[in-house]
Amino acid sequence: MVKLAPRLRVVLTAFVVALLLAGPATAQSDPIRIGVLLPYSGVYTSLGENITAGLELFLEETGYTAAGRRLELVKQDTQGDPRQGLPKVRQLVERDRVDLLVGVVHSGVAAAIRDYVHARRIPLVIANAGDPSLTRDPARRSPYIFRVSFANGQYEYLLGRYAYEVLGYRTVVVTAPDYSAGHDKAGAFKQYFEQAGGRVVQEVYPPLGTNDFGPYLAGLQQADAVWAFFAGTDAVRFVQQYQEFGLKERMPLIGAGDMVDEAYLDEIGEAALGTVTSLHYSPLVETPENRSFVEQYRGRYGETANQFAYQGYLAARVIAEAIEGVGGRVEETDAFLEALRAVTFTGPAGPFRFDPTSQNVVFNVYIRRVDRLPDGSLGNVVIGRYENVSDSW
Repeated sequence: MVKLAPRLRVVLTAFVVALLLAGPATAQSDPIRIGVLLPYSGVYTSLGENITAGLELFLEETGYTAAGRRLELVKQDTQGDPRQGLPKVRQLVERDRVDLLVGVVHSGVAAAIRDYVHARRIPLVIANAGDPSLTRDPARRSPYIFRVSFANGQYEYLLGRYAYEVLGYRTVVVTAPDYSAGHDKAGAFKQYFEQAGGRVVQEVYPPLGTNDFGPYLAGLQQADAVWAFFAGTDAVRFVQQYQEFGLKERMPLIGAGDMVDEAYLDEIGEAALGTVTSLHYSPLVETPENRSFVEQYRGRYGETANQFAYQGYLAARVIAEAIEGVGGRVEETDAFLEALRAVTFTGPAGPFRFDPTSQNVVFNVYIRRVDRLPDGSLGNVVIGRYENVSDSW
């Protein structure tokens, strides 16, 4: 047995004690791995790409660090397909060993991974998918799931009231893709339009990924207006074909802001002019924070900021602030969840906070109209605002 000199024994003892007090070395030295679950192919490719752009814009501002720890993004392509949700999230958690998750565009994907995320106690910050049950249903809520974007219906229902009370419409046709988000959003608009005194005369639900809306447009009944929700390539095709069928002159087009988002507004072109929508964001919201965000986004990507980039930017900021709140110790899950719940700040479109019960964002809703801007481009000009809107509508 080797005997140590008294002085050496003291040094070694002090070193061991220091290690025990400091805890695992990985707590402050290993990078924090963030699993990104988004569509990088399929109908919602542009949504996934723009959410990623927003995430990366904020993280570049911080040098990809928070509380002294390096932040790494590990990406998986869901293709916007609910069948891909569970296998892709399992790869991120079990193979790639991510510390937390962010992203999800399709509500079906969010629903498919909910039970796995809850059982594995993996924090998930949703940056788009609006499945309302994840925040409104006590049986489906999870302490591990937060949403910075919206719950389906959260900004749509207010346009139901606005269409009747301000725009003066009394009859409306409703159309949206035939999947959960389409029905949720259309249902919220319909409920509040009819509560205000209006009447929905027809509902039309084409399949997600429809190329030719002709048969559906040809069968639309006459009404004061048509309310619609489509996103990504579906939105481009629908709005353009709506004008090509000569319907715009007979029935003004209104709807969810996703339909004429800046991510593809230029691609839609003249067909979008005059469309009135509701949304929680516009690059034309007049705040110092938004002007800064829009300038930074244009400087980095050469494009106008959009809803999906904004949601990605918020998600990255929320995660970074929560990491700072626990001094980088994301491995301490309960403390990290508490830090997420406590995040508040003034963002580009107004105050940001989570509803303490649902863990869904509380935000301002903007009524916007697509106009020709002074520089000749198209933009969603703000014509109305509702403040502090939660998902408990």
